[in-house]
Amino acid sequence: VAQCVEGKIRGLVGDTYSDRALIELVGEGHKDEFTLNGLQEDTEERTAKKNIIDAVRVNQIEFGHCPVGEPCWRALAITNHMQTKVMRFEWEADAPFRFSPKVGHLHPGCAKDITVTLRSDVPATFRRHLVKCKVTTISLEQPQRKVQDWDDEMTITMWKNITRKEPGARWPKIERVVETVPEPAHTVQEESSQEVEVYLSAVVAYAQFQLSTIRVQFKDTLPFQKRTATFIMHNTGEVALKYSWEKVEESEPVKKPFSTTLMR
Repeated sequence: VAQCVEGKIRGLVGDTYSDRALIELVGEGHKDEFTLNGLQEDTEERTAKKNIIDAVRVNQIEFGHCPVGEPCWRALAITNHMQTKVMRFEWEADAPFRFSPKVGHLHPGCAKDITVTLRSDVPATFRRHLVKCKVTTISLEQPQRKVQDWDDEMTITMWKNITRKEPGARWPKIERVVETVPEPAHTVQEESSQEVEVYLSAVVAYAQFQLSTIRVQFKDTLPFQKRTATFIMHNTGEVALKYSWEKVEESEPVKKPFSTTLMR
């Protein structure tokens, strides 16, 4: 049932119910025509309403810490819960966020995965960056059974004959062409438009580190003897530090004359 339900539970302390051990419950039942799955709770809203009995909305995507210049992505899904109607969705988002697919159709009872990608070439902080998803009910010009779910990421590969400009060419040149599948013809039903607000949060920063030394000095080592040296690497940045060691071309070892003591 689509309604808000509130209740209270009192804790039993010893043989009596205590007013101090009181648990307040609140819930909202929804019967939505469509849903977005994979979102997180709005933590700022929960903090702001810590003393208010209210259901916290799930409308947040948290990217966490992302390195500059590298893509970070999160996944969600949109579902059409209507039994007979086709819906159209379109994300209104600007750079550096990208929704894929951005526009699409969903037949009754169908779902579609959405990938949200963040890539920034400069350090940036996003706190509750607002994006909107516009959803409308549409009527297809062709029967539903003849039209598949569509989105702007769908492509079709064709081979086209390209007229050769070279003199004396006997056969046409064949070229591989990839085109986006056009959006099926449709009309938007009146007063069916809805908007969903989603908040994106992320911190984009450079990876930084510090070494306890820039020169590793091994103690004098005898032939076939194993010697170990250690140093410390600190991650001083705000994002995870990915690193790897590469072996450079070996230089000529420094030859030191043996002492008379070691020769004996």
